[in-house]
Amino acid sequence: MSLSRRQLIASIPAATLIAALPNSPVIAQDGRKVVTFWFGQANSDGQAALRRDLVEPFNASQDKYLLQLEVKGAAVNNLLKIALVAGSGPDIVQTAGPAYLTAIANAGQVLPLDGFAETYKWKERFLPALLNTGVFAGKLYALPRDYESMHLFYNKELFNQNGWKLPTNRAEFEQVADAALAKGIIPFGAGNADWKGVNEWLMTVFFNNVAGPDNVRKALNGELPWTAPPFVEAVELSKAWYNKGYFGKNYFSLTIEQSFLQVVNGKAAMALSGTWSFGTKSYGMSKPDTVMDVAPIPGLSAAVPGSLLHLACGATLSIAKSSQNPEGAAAVFEFMLTRQFYQEMNRDWPGKWALPVRDLPPETLKGIGYPMFEKTITAMHDAFDKGQYGYTTWTFWPGATNGYLIEGIEQVWLNRVTSDAYLGRIQTLFAQELKEGKVPPLPQRAS
Repeated sequence: MSLSRRQLIASIPAATLIAALPNSPVIAQDGRKVVTFWFGQANSDGQAALRRDLVEPFNASQDKYLLQLEVKGAAVNNLLKIALVAGSGPDIVQTAGPAYLTAIANAGQVLPLDGFAETYKWKERFLPALLNTGVFAGKLYALPRDYESMHLFYNKELFNQNGWKLPTNRAEFEQVADAALAKGIIPFGAGNADWKGVNEWLMTVFFNNVAGPDNVRKALNGELPWTAPPFVEAVELSKAWYNKGYFGKNYFSLTIEQSFLQVVNGKAAMALSGTWSFGTKSYGMSKPDTVMDVAPIPGLSAAVPGSLLHLACGATLSIAKSSQNPEGAAAVFEFMLTRQFYQEMNRDWPGKWALPVRDLPPETLKGIGYPMFEKTITAMHDAFDKGQYGYTTWTFWPGATNGYLIEGIEQVWLNRVTSDAYLGRIQTLFAQELKEGKVPPLPQRAS
């Protein structure tokens, strides 16, 4: 037995474990095969929801498998990389999106799910645009755990008090932002002290809402270089807004929660954030709310005349090639697609498990008590089903390109690198990854 296998078994309570032979599933004391699942970041509400809505009811629902879930935190990606290379780790492999899945799928570290998909009719049930993000070389390697989009969250009390109108274009956005600055109010609550990925949230908005989703799609297909004028305009606008102070003076020292609470508390007017924000109860949006509201983000150039949603898969679920219990992992996936799990998880941790499944439409969530979340999910489900959306970086950019997009934009904002140099580097990295087949697949999109 390898050391990594012993370490995995050691993580299961001794009272539960009875035997684990090499190349065989871990067997629980009651004779059930153990299914292991490493989860990434989850706040206290999320951890309680995972235990109450997933682990306990799945284990009570049948007598063949026992789900063992561990919350690994921000280190989960590195832990998975090491474990998968070593042929160990969990049965269920969760990544932070298709851009992260590409590398392990190409390396053959996760199993094709086509057989299970046929058994459980997954291909007929999932929205094609989301399911397609887990398809590589014609094989399905992952299910989408959720669907997300960037949105404009705003303090409607602050807007009403100051007579501000919800912006519908760049000029109106800047008018509100400048008026907020004049009153000592931060236009956009933002901070990346605990997660550098906030940079890509913002750049997803600038690339799509300035350059337009058609140009972004062309670039992702290799038909348009990232150095083209629409992308220069997008990066230059992000720099201008940063340098104007639209994102506040403490972007690099505030956490995501601290910066969002500025909006809730009226110290900031707006936030450009994703639908995962519904899952933090301290944001005050988990109940009918009198302070906060949410809307799609308007276009920021003539290329985007209306508002735009951004197609995102925030997490993927796969089965490790080294798994000794793939049937158990698939059974967990199927449990996640039940109406009871969907309603209870979104009630307790909204925005984290918005399954893109046809037989779990947004109407399924009516009555869970979160009207803002319900209306937002309804609009997203409709747009994504019709193929009307932009493209998020964590879903459609390949790994190295996306990594530099996140790190390099800070150098642009701090006037250390020009927009042209930044985009030139992105183009170089992207061209190489496109040649190597590392760009995640693009779904069909309505014209």
